[in-house]
Amino acid sequence: MTINQLLYSLELSKHGKFKRAAEKLKITQPALSLQVQKLEEEIGFKLFNRGTSPIQITQDGKLFLAKAQEIISGVKQLQHFAADLKADYPGKLTIGIIPTLAPFLVPLFIRSIEKDYPNLQIVIYEQITEKVVNNVRSGDLDVGIISTPIDVYGIQSIPLFYERFYVYTTGANTSTEFRIEDIRSERLWILDEGNCFRDQINNFCDLKSIREAKNLIYHSYSIDALIRIVDIKGGVTILPELTSLALSADQEDNLKTIAGKPKVREVSLVVANQYHKKHYIDVLGTYVKKNIPHHMLESNDYEIVDPNIQMK
Repeated sequence: MTINQLLYSLELSKHGKFKRAAEKLKITQPALSLQVQKLEEEIGFKLFNRGTSPIQITQDGKLFLAKAQEIISGVKQLQHFAADLKADYPGKLTIGIIPTLAPFLVPLFIRSIEKDYPNLQIVIYEQITEKVVNNVRSGDLDVGIISTPIDVYGIQSIPLFYERFYVYTTGANTSTEFRIEDIRSERLWILDEGNCFRDQINNFCDLKSIREAKNLIYHSYSIDALIRIVDIKGGVTILPELTSLALSADQEDNLKTIAGKPKVREVSLVVANQYHKKHYIDVLGTYVKKNIPHHMLESNDYEIVDPNIQMK
């Protein structure tokens, strides 16, 4: 019994005619008939009633071919798995990353993964959390990198690292620590509504009346823009830890730790419950972890701030 014999028999069962099945399989009609006959001789019963047009599957044949289909599906999965394991994998990995993370995280790992996997095409999209999750669930993205925890049907998360929140402020304050309760709402610059990073800040800052208290309202999804505003106009903003890697020496002096128990955002891979390309998604996670500051890999005694992701 061979895989080809099972494939040939399944194709014949679809079309009911040797000629049509042979055309689909790109073999001759006698070759198809011979292989099906050899399979029937080996298993000891007929799969098809050849006296009808189109030919009919026997009762035993239906049971046998149902099991054969399971085997062929397993073979195809094994072939995909084997392709994933190739060092010169020629496929594509599509990744969605939230905008408050992508500009600071991607430069850390992208060169090393491109060097080690030159034939792997990596396509990265900056998308807000809701879009990343929906596209992972639909299969439009292979994997996402977002802030978690998340409880959404059809999605599972794989934690990668824990990113502390810091206060960024200009002025005469020389202290290295900043109390959240000392932030004046009219001096706080934050991202626009609809961003889970803003929702996390809302969990430990009182954002009521911030919009009403401001004469200048700036709608932005860009953390770089918030940094520039604070540099020019003064005030305060909240930054995730990886942004500090892009600050100048002078700007680093404006970075303050938040008083009390350290607050962090958990950053995770998100995948569909049933997902493919597992090997290369694992590779992505490994390269991210290898290229971020080592202390960020442990949750320690941190307070993980809920991103408040509310989706069905």
